[in-house]
Amino acid sequence: MSILSKSPPRSKDEEGVGAAVAAVLSTEGRIDVLVNNVGIYPHRPFEELTYAEWRHVFAVNLDSVFLCTHAVYPAMRERGYGRIVNVSSSTFFIGYPGLAAYIASKGGIIGFTRALASEAGPHGITVNAVTPGLIATEGVLGGEEADLFDEIVPQQALPRRGEPEDIADCIAYLASPAAGFITGQTINVDGGHRFH
Repeated sequence: MSILSKSPPRSKDEEGVGAAVAAVLSTEGRIDVLVNNVGIYPHRPFEELTYAEWRHVFAVNLDSVFLCTHAVYPAMRERGYGRIVNVSSSTFFIGYPGLAAYIASKGGIIGFTRALASEAGPHGITVNAVTPGLIATEGVLGGEEADLFDEIVPQQALPRRGEPEDIADCIAYLASPAAGFITGQTINVDGGHRFH
């Protein structure tokens, strides 16, 4: 027997996500919506970026999207209904320096969204992405990005600071039955900083 035919052992991350999804299904009986929203964004000039850092960013930002989606997908498919919303980043459209790993991982989410939407659609599952612009989250306000509001807000069509509720409202719509004919899309929520 070829060694390539054997399934690799499940990782602790995969086991943990699977157990969490099983617990929800056991308690609630179904999962209607999955929102994949995670991101770390270490700033590194490309020449200083190590492979270990690159892999860590991808593990957190992209592998987690795969693991969570892969865990809920069978239940959604069996039921014939599901809403999956993946949070990417508007930096994908801009390409800021010092964020190669972050932007590449968030771009991967957009590709994943489009590919899975085609596969999941016949099973009543929609898959969409949201790309937030600069948003006044606790992390942003407490970091060096807070200074960017003075530069970016005047460039937006809607010249005000983006708030977490702006992203939450978009996600809530895409997760609702009302968005049943929208799939494979990337919705840019940045106050009109960039048009795509």
